[in-house]
Amino acid sequence: MRWLPLLLITACTRTREPSPDSGVEPLPPPRTDLVPAIGSDATLEIATWNIENFPAIASTPSRVADIIASLALDIVVTEEIANEAAWSELTTRLAGTHDAVLSTHQYGENDYQKLGVIYRRDLVTAGEVELLFTTNTYAFPRPPLMLPVTVDGNTIELVGVHLKAGLETDDSERRQRAIEALDTRFRTQVDGGGEADIILLGDYNERVTDSFGQAVLAPLLTADDRYTVRTEAAALGGDVTYLGFGGSFIDHITTTASLDALWPTATTQVLDLRAAIPGYRDAVSDHLPVVLIAPR
Repeated sequence: MRWLPLLLITACTRTREPSPDSGVEPLPPPRTDLVPAIGSDATLEIATWNIENFPAIASTPSRVADIIASLALDIVVTEEIANEAAWSELTTRLAGTHDAVLSTHQYGENDYQKLGVIYRRDLVTAGEVELLFTTNTYAFPRPPLMLPVTVDGNTIELVGVHLKAGLETDDSERRQRAIEALDTRFRTQVDGGGEADIILLGDYNERVTDSFGQAVLAPLLTADDRYTVRTEAAALGGDVTYLGFGGSFIDHITTTASLDALWPTATTQVLDLRAAIPGYRDAVSDHLPVVLIAPR
């Protein structure tokens, strides 16, 4: 969780499978039996996962690769990538099946918490990455990462976010300004005939379980004709995604109205990996993955 000023480079780095003659020593492929799979050929699994100042320890990249492969996740939007070398190890371990993109924004020289996207190469075709609101550092200390993806002929705009952390009034105000800016962008885009299938996912750093959080997220929560906050029911039901301070639900997935018709039976799950992976909080993350499971 950071709130330092940003130095921005409005491009992204893309990772693909290394060529056989690249001279790069291959890393072992990830395990696929660490935890039970939730993915299947009949469904599309889209996750958001804050991996807490990744990597927590030296073995975190291999463990995260094992988790993604074992769960059979199709798309993973990640937050808090704090070491590019560790990200390279993670994506190299997954390179037999997945491609990846990583944002290039920084707080300062060699100081950053980046957003990334990891996706299955055989299922997902990714378009051009764009960092949004790069000049609005008050609302967005980390610019949202937008990546259009095409699955089974349908194009969806993924917008990954890591909104302002903190409990002060100014922190809440900055999150509210971010949600308002995103809502305005989405309304303008959809009403103007642009891409209507949008998923806003990531670490919102905000709860839907109290009046303060509900006020911040009001543009999403009160416009049922435009948005479905897919994580609202789980949050109100007592699930948590952030393990600190007794636990809270601050990682969310919101979809636009057109996806309700495309995915009428979609569900959302919080994956509590602590029992299956001893030491999860210290060795992996203080956040749990949140997954949207949609029919194909």
